[in-house]
Amino acid sequence: MSGQREKTPIPEVASSFALGFIVICLVIYILNVARSIVIPFVIAVFVWYLINAMARGFGKVSFGGRKVPRRVCFTMAILFLVLGVWDIFELISKNIANVAVAAPLYQRNLEALVSKVVLFLNMEHQPTVQELVSYLNLGSIMTAMVKMLSGLAGKTMIVMFYTGFLLYEQRFFDRKISGMIQTPETKRQVRHILKNIDIKMQRYIWVKTLMSALTGILTFVILKYWQVDFAAFWGVMAFFLNFIPYVGSLASIALPAIIALVQFNDMTTFLIVLAGLSMVQGVIGQGLDPFMMGESLNLSPIFIISSLAMWGMIWGVPGMFLSIPILAMIMITLSQFSTTRPIAVLLSKTGVIDSNGDGKKSVKK
Repeated sequence: MSGQREKTPIPEVASSFALGFIVICLVIYILNVARSIVIPFVIAVFVWYLINAMARGFGKVSFGGRKVPRRVCFTMAILFLVLGVWDIFELISKNIANVAVAAPLYQRNLEALVSKVVLFLNMEHQPTVQELVSYLNLGSIMTAMVKMLSGLAGKTMIVMFYTGFLLYEQRFFDRKISGMIQTPETKRQVRHILKNIDIKMQRYIWVKTLMSALTGILTFVILKYWQVDFAAFWGVMAFFLNFIPYVGSLASIALPAIIALVQFNDMTTFLIVLAGLSMVQGVIGQGLDPFMMGESLNLSPIFIISSLAMWGMIWGVPGMFLSIPILAMIMITLSQFSTTRPIAVLLSKTGVIDSNGDGKKSVKK
């Protein structure tokens, strides 16, 4: 009947879901197998976003009523980033040997401390010291962190190579879109999607980098004041771990506090360091960070955790760092199309999104 909507046959729907599931599995397999190529490129994309965000920030500064030229802004952003990366790698290289030497000593102190705690509690079915210590192997944890940072350093040249080409080609992006798409309506929609992703990713990466840097500096100051070993190293780790939602914040509090405990063997110092680091994470993570970020990403916490677990499984630690920006890109893109918009609503935190993919209502001019 012409007045009734035609229903899609059930076998057709089932085959579409099956095909989609196969495609998703194939994509995950390719991402895992080609991780050595894909991860540096994805990191380069976010470095490129950071450079653009910094350049945009420098472009807002004016001297004598004249704004800083665009090329100067990009040059300043690249120099700032290169100097920051260089300082981090210098710090890592200086601390690698010291961390490797100190880790066994910390582990012995931790074993003695755990033994005292077990005896003090006097549990009826008390676990052995070896069982408890196996969950807190500081040597393995610190060595894994050093290897992770060293691995990132080894990929720096590849990331810089990709980033350089992205910066060179970004001037031609709009021309390529015009050449690829002939329909004006589709062209406007594609540009609208890319603009939304660009603005939100630049804001996220810029604010997150700024907040992570502030977290790292305050962590360093607290640990340095209480003379905890490797304060600068833990400050750098706090900077990187702040990009990992929930888990990273807990790790950047717990690990330095445990080091303070086994270093001084003093519960008072441990509690003071623990309270100080928790305060830093609480003020920045629960106050300043959401205030600066706003609701621009509007992501559901349950899907943040799921994305963290999934990308961690596919790409390991780098996947954890990239999980939130990737999820945000997916949600913004899905929100642009009527067929995939319900999925974007499901991924959102508030359940309300506009065509920009955030939780704010559109304003008609």
